[in-house]
Amino acid sequence: RQLNELHLKRLLTSVMVKNLLFANPILVNEKFEIIDGQHRFAVCQDLGFPIHYLLVENLGLSDVQTLNANTKNWKLEDYIDGYCNMGLKEYCYFKSQMTKTGLGITILLAIFSSSGNSGSSCVELKEGELKLLHKNRGLVMLEWIKNWLNYYPGADRRTFVLALVQLYNIKEYNHEKMMQKIQYQSTKLVDCTNTKTYLALLEEIYNYKERGEKLRFF
Repeated sequence: RQLNELHLKRLLTSVMVKNLLFANPILVNEKFEIIDGQHRFAVCQDLGFPIHYLLVENLGLSDVQTLNANTKNWKLEDYIDGYCNMGLKEYCYFKSQMTKTGLGITILLAIFSSSGNSGSSCVELKEGELKLLHKNRGLVMLEWIKNWLNYYPGADRRTFVLALVQLYNIKEYNHEKMMQKIQYQSTKLVDCTNTKTYLALLEEIYNYKERGEKLRFF
């Protein structure tokens, strides 16, 4: 199997703290072909450690695939930590925002990624191709979220944050005006099941007692 640089780096970091490879030997067949543990083998070679292995006759790749199918997958945090250890600046910046704000990964992806689509950004994150093309927007959004939390405890919900991203993209939207309006309408803020419903609610608050043409949010 092709070696994964991120996985190698993660293993190397762990082993340098404590040689955990003793507890997880590689698997080889009767021909001493490595069936599972290529990364562990490579790390041991690099560090000059002895190779700990188990020999299982007639062991094939399909057996290992069955074994791996029942193991725990990496979390997004694991990918972020791994790429940070490799020194990738975007991941280091992203992790610093996670630590500073305490917000969830998908929320931060929604406000810092190019499209606001955290789904596609998650794929990029896992593949080491995370691009935070809207850092300025992200910083503004973080301030907005902080403002909204004074009136609505659900302001850090993903569906609400995505509604704020929509507002950011409306040139005529005035955030200061919205903050003035919400001061005496905060009781209207309730949890909604989706972003569109939040937008309708925010539009009503923003246009309250407005004379003339009202601003549409969607």
